[in-house]
Amino acid sequence: MFHNEFRRIRSRSPLGRRVAGFVIAGVSVCLVAACSSSSSSAGASSATGSASTSASGSGGVANYFKGKTITLISPDKPGGGYDAYARLFAPYVAKELGATINVENIAGAGTVEGTNQMAAAAPNGLTIGMVNVGGDIASLVEKQPGQTFNMRKLDYLGQPAQVPNALIAQPGSSLTSFSALMHAKSPVAVLDIRNGIGDMLNRVIYGAFGIPHKLDTGFQSAASLKQGFIAKDGQTVFESLASLYPLIAGNEAKPRLITGPITLPSYQKTLGGVPGLSSELSTVSLSASRKAAVQEALSLSNLSDDFAAPAGLPASELAVLRQAFSKAASLPALKAQATKESLQLSFIGGSSVASQVNKALADSSTIAPYVK
Repeated sequence: MFHNEFRRIRSRSPLGRRVAGFVIAGVSVCLVAACSSSSSSAGASSATGSASTSASGSGGVANYFKGKTITLISPDKPGGGYDAYARLFAPYVAKELGATINVENIAGAGTVEGTNQMAAAAPNGLTIGMVNVGGDIASLVEKQPGQTFNMRKLDYLGQPAQVPNALIAQPGSSLTSFSALMHAKSPVAVLDIRNGIGDMLNRVIYGAFGIPHKLDTGFQSAASLKQGFIAKDGQTVFESLASLYPLIAGNEAKPRLITGPITLPSYQKTLGGVPGLSSELSTVSLSASRKAAVQEALSLSNLSDDFAAPAGLPASELAVLRQAFSKAASLPALKAQATKESLQLSFIGGSSVASQVNKALADSSTIAPYVK
């Protein structure tokens, strides 16, 4: 009975937590009066242990999630990068919360349909999702219809890593390097998912570097895009490295450019010598506006895989979810699983992601000439 009342007092407010502290202190005094000095010492240790457990998330608002079912929306089909990270984190975050997390794949309009459904859900922490921030910002700049959410107002929970994207070409083709792409004499046939992060990169990189190209935007998922590439429906693809790595590792595709740092040993071994976008940018002379567009595209590509909740989530529940994702990312078991699945991991907290999103939105007009 005492424990139940203590939990009720503690969970109500900061004042309630102070009252709970006084209750603990009172109980400790009683123990001291009733027991010997050695018993008092043991009782103090026990009280300290209980306080520690509560602080780590077993009490207070964290109990709200215990025993509940959370839907984590992956805005793509199984086999894509969002799906991979969603399923990597789901069981470990669920354990931190004492909840069940079910991953639900909702593909359509790039990733917009899944994010629309997540953002429209009740802001109670029981529906969360992954968001293609970079691609969604590009769609806003382009004034593409379909988005029903405000990116500034979503509650960001964290980002697994700044996921590198890779530009791949068909094995045996004349496109043997990014330099060869820049000097292509005929339009490059580019396979593309409309409204995706790869779509933004294709439009800005090919456009700013002046590479002749023709976009085939008839693909709705990473899985169908890869199938089209294997069928030789086009010459290049620019997409998440997590999604394209199996093709690269199996020599079914040749990487010609990457957008971010490579930290996984398997990536480093396979992608050794492949130039980064920043280094290629430094080797050519572009106008200030073109260079700014490429740099903004790089920033947006680093924001492509983010966990978020609908706008309006109570601050206390938002804090618990952010802490659960952060703790899960630090677990050795999750790190080992990420390495096994060739998924980079360098977790960024939700508040930092929110700041990056606001900056990217403020700078997004630089890509307008290429995505419109």
